Amino acid sequence: MSKKFVILICGLMKEEEQRKFEFLAEHGIEYEYVNEYIDDTKELIERHLKLEKEGPDAFSYSQAYLDKLRDADVIVSFYSPVPSAAFEGPKKTEAVIILRSGVENADLATATAAGVKVINAPGRLAAPVAEFTIGLMIAEMKNIARSHHKLMNGEWCTKYANSSILYNIKGRTVGLVGCGAVGSRVAAAMKAMEAHVVVYDPYVSAEKLRAEGYEPVSLEELCQRSDVISIHYRLTEETENMINARHFALMKKTAYLINTARAGLVEQEALVSALQNAQIAGAGLDVFHDEPLPADSPLLKLDNVTLTPHLAGTCTDLMDLTLDVVMKCLNHYFATGEWTNVVNSTALKQA
Repeated sequence: MSKKFVILICGLMKEEEQRKFEFLAEHGIEYEYVNEYIDDTKELIERHLKLEKEGPDAFSYSQAYLDKLRDADVIVSFYSPVPSAAFEGPKKTEAVIILRSGVENADLATATAAGVKVINAPGRLAAPVAEFTIGLMIAEMKNIARSHHKLMNGEWCTKYANSSILYNIKGRTVGLVGCGAVGSRVAAAMKAMEAHVVVYDPYVSAEKLRAEGYEPVSLEELCQRSDVISIHYRLTEETENMINARHFALMKKTAYLINTARAGLVEQEALVSALQNAQIAGAGLDVFHDEPLPADSPLLKLDNVTLTPHLAGTCTDLMDLTLDVVMKCLNHYFATGEWTNVVNSTALKQA
């Protein structure tokens, strides 16, 4: 096999992480590192937010960068965008591997039209996000963050508006909206903590959920029965605002909502209203419609919400977790000639 891999680095990949790709030489593959970014954390964050909102064509690129992309059989990208212009000209690129769960780095429609497979790294954040979710859940239900904040400001406080509903997870009903890579880990932890787990996930068979010891339910029934609701779904046009005013009206006044997935899955105005009017007991949120959270956000004025600045996927071994997923994908391709984790496979077949 003679394929040239272009590895796009945005100043975050360390030398020891780069060395993980040395195994490509064993397959006779030429590979190269390309980086258009400076190693500036603030700039990277700003570019990343712009990428998620506006897509890969929102930036300008040097001709040298574009030429390298067009010359690659396979492009591997972490934060670096892969512009639509990379797919113009003689078709050569076979696949774009994005070292993230999302695929905002490349325009799916353009890639599909060019016959290019877009591959992601599903599950790379499963462990850190699941652990963070459980921590956020317990922090909100037990007033851990609130008590810390009060104490650090010189106030010894042991009573809060929700003091009469400080749940133990044991014996409670925990509802999971989504039971994929993250949700299934949270479900297992909740089961180990002796909760009754109900799940809404039309992509997982009822038989499989029951075999794991979970109860499959509709989204409406989940909202009605759950003491804690944790969201683990992907944001698409179909799932935007999937939790809205109608669902908040179904929830118990003693229920807690946890969201470490995507803010757009929950209707923002309905959430704020539910918290302001004590329609639910509280919420733990790591994701927001506007990030950073604006200073005038009504969420900052509430005392029944725990807020964290989109930290759920943060961990020191994130790149190792990501590369483990990608290496399995590459090795499978070398062994079989078939790609795994192709997010636009259905669209390519229909094209």
